[in-house]
Amino acid sequence: MSTILTRKQESLIRSLGTRHGRRESGFCLVEGLRTAREAVLLRPDLVELCILREGTEFAEAIEEKTVVVPEKQYETLCGTVNSQGVLLLCREPGYLSVEEPLSDPWVLLLDRVADPGNFGTILRTARAAGLHEIVVVKGGVDPYGEKALRAGMGAQFAMGIRKFESLADAAEHLKKMGVKTFYRTEPAGGNSIFREEGLFENSAVILGNEANGADPLEGSVPLVIPMPGSAESLNVAQAGTVVLFEYVRRAGY
Repeated sequence: MSTILTRKQESLIRSLGTRHGRRESGFCLVEGLRTAREAVLLRPDLVELCILREGTEFAEAIEEKTVVVPEKQYETLCGTVNSQGVLLLCREPGYLSVEEPLSDPWVLLLDRVADPGNFGTILRTARAAGLHEIVVVKGGVDPYGEKALRAGMGAQFAMGIRKFESLADAAEHLKKMGVKTFYRTEPAGGNSIFREEGLFENSAVILGNEANGADPLEGSVPLVIPMPGSAESLNVAQAGTVVLFEYVRRAGY
């Protein structure tokens, strides 16, 4: 355990506040006790450095990779106002190969979901529902940004993420991998999620961008979450939760 953070380490940590910095370095920052604990337990091989605020206890800390710094210095490194005093510098888990076989009976496909809180919540919920991976389309949130990591509570270190250039590109590849039906969630109109037979059998369910929804996809089946109340639509993370736990319900848990 050390009490000195090198200038090179400080410079790298500060650069990770931007998407460009993360892309160039291949590193990400994991903040908070629970998220950091998940990262260490799930992927200790990716942990490069554990930075603790003076006086903070973190049982999972890898001693030879741990630096304890004064509170003022820690605050300059951490992006959270009320931090829990634990910050990990980790290598990003990266993305699954587009050719790697699918690991679930159906695919949850996120088309340019832009809000890191929504993305992290969906990923965390997908993990809770028993999925092993999700598919994303380029143009959405950075899965390894600090806000997305905090919202995901470490799910990024447990779940595979497969990335495609566009929705059409994703559909083309997924069809070759055995996906037969694509369901595109709509705020109104379409087949009810609670009545659609075979919804989670060799299929993909598409959740779209918060502002614009999912891109059109030829041959896709419109899918709706019935809302007998007066709300216009659900938040995409809420919609994702309904979809995922309808899968859990049908699985008989």
